[in-house]
Amino acid sequence: MKNKLRELRNRQGISQAALAEAVGTTRRTIYAFEVENKDVHVSLAHKLAAYFGCGIDDLYEHMDGTHTTATKAVWFANVVRYVAEEMDISFREATKLLERSGLAQRIISGYNTWHTQGYEYMAETLSEILSEQGSI
Repeated sequence: MKNKLRELRNRQGISQAALAEAVGTTRRTIYAFEVENKDVHVSLAHKLAAYFGCGIDDLYEHMDGTHTTATKAVWFANVVRYVAEEMDISFREATKLLERSGLAQRIISGYNTWHTQGYEYMAETLSEILSEQGSI
């Protein structure tokens, strides 16, 4: 999967250095993600998506224009990772919590809607639902 960071950055006419400063990282990190196609931590991906006003998956180019099962699996893992960070629990605990509550399946089946919302929104929403259910 190729990322679209250069395209997004060029549309806004912003340099790598200016983007790095805006999202709190280094120009080298932006370069590595953009040119070398390196992975970035989910929290940086969230900041980049927020900066460009898109979902994290929109930072990537899907070769056939569709989202594959593998793409959804990576996306779901990032959702769990972000929820775990927000709730200050382990990845494993977050996964179990989402599975027990039935939210994991809702998230995966609602992928087309959820992936555009951003991880912060999702973490807040999931925390609220889990609190209402008495799961946390």
